[in-house]
Amino acid sequence: MGILDSFRKSKEKKGEHTTPPPQGHTLAQILQDKNKSHLFGKLLMQGEKEDLAQRLAEGKLNENDIALLEIERLAFSEKLAQAEKVEKLLTKENIIDFARNHPEFEKIVNLVGPEKAVKAIQSQLKDISITDEGRFFGILGAVETLENYKNGEYKEINDKVEKLLKDNKITSQEYLTVLAIENPLEKEKALKKLATKSYGTYDKICNFLSGGEFSRYTFEDLQNSETSLEESIAQLNAHQKDIGEVLFYSISGHDNMRNALFSELVNEKTPEEPKSGFKEAKKEAFNEDEFEKEWKKEKEYVGYDGLSDAEKERAKQTFVDNAQMHYLEKNTGKGFWHEILVTITEALINSKRDKLK
Repeated sequence: MGILDSFRKSKEKKGEHTTPPPQGHTLAQILQDKNKSHLFGKLLMQGEKEDLAQRLAEGKLNENDIALLEIERLAFSEKLAQAEKVEKLLTKENIIDFARNHPEFEKIVNLVGPEKAVKAIQSQLKDISITDEGRFFGILGAVETLENYKNGEYKEINDKVEKLLKDNKITSQEYLTVLAIENPLEKEKALKKLATKSYGTYDKICNFLSGGEFSRYTFEDLQNSETSLEESIAQLNAHQKDIGEVLFYSISGHDNMRNALFSELVNEKTPEEPKSGFKEAKKEAFNEDEFEKEWKKEKEYVGYDGLSDAEKERAKQTFVDNAQMHYLEKNTGKGFWHEILVTITEALINSKRDKLK
């Protein structure tokens, strides 16, 4: 590399005009992935962008489509990231905590067990983030509230109490053992003893002569810390209850969620698994080799070479009509991209009618 190229590279590193990496997944990555392209199709359908999807499937994008696709790609990447954020929190341990704090959700978890409950819910999260935004944002909001609390006030209380214990050379287990004492007088006595744990002989004498006044502030801090811990746990339970509630209503009030739960109940594949994406739909929409083979069979069956010109035209039209019906039935109900490609396939087959020999 010459001095000029080296100088240019150094300027680019300092500059603000370098091309940034795309936020989220590229459109190529989305369309090449079976599940992602299936969900991207649903996003286009929810936004009534079927015309854009059809131009994309045909490979006939117009001058405004690049900007439109970028908007949809960013929206898709954001929804995917939000769903994945919720999925990470839905561990077996957390599901048990949510259920413990919400009796109705607990009934659902008890039907299949925590692991299968997690699997059933996670299988539908990305889907409902696109098809049922209101329900999804209810889950996301409750999850984010819990996360903000745990990373904020909950952590502050935890750090404050741990510092108090460390400063007074008290282990967490020693403190928790004392807090577990049910008799108030015995607990108070044990806390006072903990308050002087770090004292040397001189400090103990001073504390004895002052009637415990020397250790009073540490003792009160230990008492107050118990109250702070209790209040923090109560607030944590309340947030976990909120998540249990939105999960309960999501499962009980959403068909796909209930179906996924039932699939786990009878040990079947969840409804999310057998999906076709853009690439699969393109392959399955029309198979030209299959079309040509079937036409060869049809010609032999009807004795095509011995037919009149009019009869040959009727044979061609009948074959094309049947082929269109075949591919319509083959693609119907298989997903968004198959539905989009139906009209393209019909037109493609019809265009082949005059080329049949």
